Amino acid sequence: MSSHLDPGACTVTVNRAIHTIQLHHGKEKDKQLSFRDVIALLPVSTPSPSLSPQYTLLYIHEPRTGERNTTENETSVTAESRIVVDPPKVLLDKFAISSLPTHLSRHKDSNGDCNLHVVVSVKAGVSEAEVFFDNVVRVAFEALGLPAHDYRVHSTTSERSVKDFASNVLGPRARSGVAQTVLLLSGDGGLVDIINIIEAYRSSEFVNPVIGLLALGTGNALANSTGLNLDATRGLGSFLRGTPHVLPTFVANFSPGSMLLTDEGRHSEPLAPQEDACGVLSGAVVCSWALHASLVADSDTTEYRKFGRERFQMAVKELLDPSDGSKPHVYQGRISLFKKNENGQGYAEHLDRTRHMYVLATLVSNLEERVKISPRSKPLDGQLRLIHFGGLPPGEVMRILGMAFAGGGHVKDEEVGYDTIEGMRIDFDEEDAHWQRVCVDGTIIKVPIGGWVEVRREPHGVLDLVVEITPRE
Repeated sequence: MSSHLDPGACTVTVNRAIHTIQLHHGKEKDKQLSFRDVIALLPVSTPSPSLSPQYTLLYIHEPRTGERNTTENETSVTAESRIVVDPPKVLLDKFAISSLPTHLSRHKDSNGDCNLHVVVSVKAGVSEAEVFFDNVVRVAFEALGLPAHDYRVHSTTSERSVKDFASNVLGPRARSGVAQTVLLLSGDGGLVDIINIIEAYRSSEFVNPVIGLLALGTGNALANSTGLNLDATRGLGSFLRGTPHVLPTFVANFSPGSMLLTDEGRHSEPLAPQEDACGVLSGAVVCSWALHASLVADSDTTEYRKFGRERFQMAVKELLDPSDGSKPHVYQGRISLFKKNENGQGYAEHLDRTRHMYVLATLVSNLEERVKISPRSKPLDGQLRLIHFGGLPPGEVMRILGMAFAGGGHVKDEEVGYDTIEGMRIDFDEEDAHWQRVCVDGTIIKVPIGGWVEVRREPHGVLDLVVEITPRE
C-alpha cells in the first residue's frame, strides 16, 4: 500500500439512507460518489501515529455524456483515487483492505513461475474487457502494490485461448499442488472452458485454482447470482475483499455422435474423442433444451452480439413469431427427473408431458441481472433446479417469461414446473436434429436423431470462486 501524507486529502461524510459518499476539501464540497462506485479503501502510512488515519479511496469513474471524448479509452470507465482522512466506520467495515488477501499474494514460486494470472476475453460481451483491464484493473493492482511483473496477462486470440491456458498452465500446476489465482475478465463461457479442461487434471495433490470473475460478458449469470455484479466495479471490489468458496458444478453426458457447434453454428466437431463414445461437458450455470437453448444458439453471431443483452429478446421474437410466417416449433422428447426422497434415497420421476417449450436446469438464481429464473436458489448452494413448461401459445410463453423479469413469479404459475433435482435425462424425439441443440453455459451441442443427454450434480468442484457471501448495503 502507499506511504505518504497528502496535504490535499479530503474529509468524508456518508448518507447511509441513499448510500452516497460526499468528499470535502475544507468547507467546500468536492466529488460525490455512490457506494456502488467504490473498489476499496487502502491504508496510507503516516509519519506520526498521532495523525488522523488516511486512506486511498479507489473508485470507478464513469464519464457523463458531456465529458465523453472520441477515443475508446476516453469513453470508458476508469479507476480514480482520492486520499481521505479518518473515513467513517461504515466505509471501513465495507471497503477497507488492510493487506493483500491470500489469493492475491501468489506472485511467483521458487522457480520464478507466475501463479497470479489475468485472462482478458477480448470478444466477451460487447468487447470491453481490454479497456476495462487497462483503465481499471491495472490501476487497482498498482494501488495495491502489485506491479505488472507480479502477474501474467493472457489476452484471448481465438475460441481456444482460454482452453489452451487451462491445459498448458492452470491444469498441470493444479495437479502438482500449486496454489494459483486467475482473474477472469469474461462472461460465463470463459469459466466453463476452464472447468472442462482442468477436470482431467484431478489428482491426490490437486489444489483448486482460485477464480475472480469480472462481469464482462452478455448475460453474466454467475456474476449476477453471486452478488459480483451488484456494483459498478463489475466484481473487482468483491475479488479484492471477498474470500474463495467452492464453485458447484454439474456434468452432462451426451449420446454418441453429439457434435459441438462452433463458429456461429457454421461448423461442428465431435464432442467425444471416439465415434462410439459418449461426450461429456461440465457446467456451473445452466443446461437447457428447447426455447432457451435455441435462443442462445441463434443469437450467438457477430451481428446479434452488437446488441448486447437485447440479442436474446430479438432471438426469442424470431423463434416465437418466425419471419417466414411458419408456426413456432414445439419440442418433442421424454424427460426423466432424478430426485431424492426424505431418507436420501434416489428415485426417477418421469414427466407425463412429451411436448415442451422450455426446459432449463440451473445452479444459479439469475440468468441476467433482472431475470430471476430460479428464485429459491442461493449463492453457491450447489442445488440443481429445473424450470419447465409445455408447448404453449406465443403470448402465454412471453407472459411467463415476463414474470421472470418481475422477481421470479413465473415459478408460481400453474403452467410452470419448478423442481429440486439431482439430475435429469432427456430422450429426444425430434425428426430434425436442429431442434435437439442443448446449451451448457453458452456452449451449444447438437444431439443426433434418437439421442439423449443426462445431467447430474457434480459432488466435488474443481474451482474456488471469490465472492462476498454477506450481502452489502
